[in-house]
Amino acid sequence: MAYSFEDVPQLGGKVAIVTGASAGIGLVTARELAIKGCHVILACRSRAKTDAAIATLPDAARNNVEFAELDLMSLQSVRDFVAAFVARNLPLHFLVNNAGIYAPSTFALSVDGIESQLATNHVGHVALTLGLLPVLEASAPSRVVILSSIAHTFGVPKDIGVDFEAIHNRPDQYSPLRVYSQSKLANVLFAVELSRRLAAKGVTNVYVNALHPGVVRSDIFRNQPWIVRVVLYPFQRTPEDGAKTVLYVATHADIEANKWHGQYFGPIAKHSEASALANDENVAAKCWETTAELIARSAENARDKGTADPATNN
Repeated sequence: MAYSFEDVPQLGGKVAIVTGASAGIGLVTARELAIKGCHVILACRSRAKTDAAIATLPDAARNNVEFAELDLMSLQSVRDFVAAFVARNLPLHFLVNNAGIYAPSTFALSVDGIESQLATNHVGHVALTLGLLPVLEASAPSRVVILSSIAHTFGVPKDIGVDFEAIHNRPDQYSPLRVYSQSKLANVLFAVELSRRLAAKGVTNVYVNALHPGVVRSDIFRNQPWIVRVVLYPFQRTPEDGAKTVLYVATHADIEANKWHGQYFGPIAKHSEASALANDENVAAKCWETTAELIARSAENARDKGTADPATNN
């Protein structure tokens, strides 16, 4: 039987964080979690945009959601978000790493000196997840849901996976689509490596998985030329269809029953296979190390300026 929103279980007493939840897949995911009684924190950049989105929700959802500011282009914003959440002493059962940007036309760096797609799609989410990991472990069983893309399978350097050095040192050769693909590969590599590290320390009830929601009509294509948007439109899924795979990975009993850790899922709600490169443990470990260095460098710079929260600089 096809997966539907009715398959989402009752979630009273549960807490979720959904990044990029002011539109598209993120908003639909937040809506359906909230309808089932989950308290959902919409982690977004713009309060005005998020408040407007919340106003469109049915009462059953609107009463269970709240806005919290998060800018994944700033690791200080991530640290501030984590510190504020931890201070509330709430549990955390679902972390949905949904926010993303797609192929901006020009090379740009985040405030931390990281290429914009890598910063938003990957590094910011890694910092967020690791900062919240103690809460996820304490709240287990819990789940981390990482939105990747089928794009992780093409346009990536063979045997390297994510070429951080080339991306940052050769801006004159910047290819937005290739970097997007690498950021989406990094998403799967993170799910694989975090799952391996959790297993190594005996944590088996935090389920970290990645997924491709399908090519979905969403704000992620807002920077593309209008002709590209017109051509893509007939082939795109609705945000509702995209959210079904997210909700399946976040809430369905299959995940725990099958002990799925570091796995990959595709539309709609199907256990699938990521690329061989995405499952390469050496590539995953290298991506982890480089990402950790970027996060640590930002935290060190913040400490030098006296702005870092020591509790979140793991």
